[in-house]
Amino acid sequence: SDLRNLISGQEALGASTGVVYKSITNNLVRATDAQLKYTDAAKAAAIGTAAGLSSRQLTDLSSAAKNASFALGRDLTDSFNRLIRGVTKAEPELLDELGIILRLENATRKYGQQIGKSKDQLNEFERSQAVANEVLEQAERKFGAMEKMMDPTAHSLNQFAKSFDDIINTIKVGISGPLAATASFLA
Repeated sequence: SDLRNLISGQEALGASTGVVYKSITNNLVRATDAQLKYTDAAKAAAIGTAAGLSSRQLTDLSSAAKNASFALGRDLTDSFNRLIRGVTKAEPELLDELGIILRLENATRKYGQQIGKSKDQLNEFERSQAVANEVLEQAERKFGAMEKMMDPTAHSLNQFAKSFDDIINTIKVGISGPLAATASFLA
């Protein structure tokens, strides 16, 4: 029922905001070469969009998570969650474990220079963009080349596990309707 509610919530939120969350979610999954589970991508799409990240930034963070996980031997989902939460909450501690050193002062100063403002003149949205840009720039500089160097079959097991999760989710959604009706009756 959680999965069904997540999908329904995405549709309702998309209808009220005009954002096609399902499309963003699928882009995040594709950016990780189909290794990221749909539920993880869907949650990040909602959180990231609410925090002011664009679909492109979210997709780039997904790709960065994939490359960082390869380079550092880390779990992709953990790397992905650290990047999303690190950017949306501007928490350097979450990013440090990925080798991304976020200094808010430097990030806001650099972004301010790019748009012709001082760091103190930046509004909340612009400060969040400064963080996102800094994290994406460091991730590209440190891990961007990973994709070209990796064996294409290196993540086949993760892709299989994600595909299996997709099958299980299809089954869950299919049986959740009848089970919900039964649970309501029993309640």
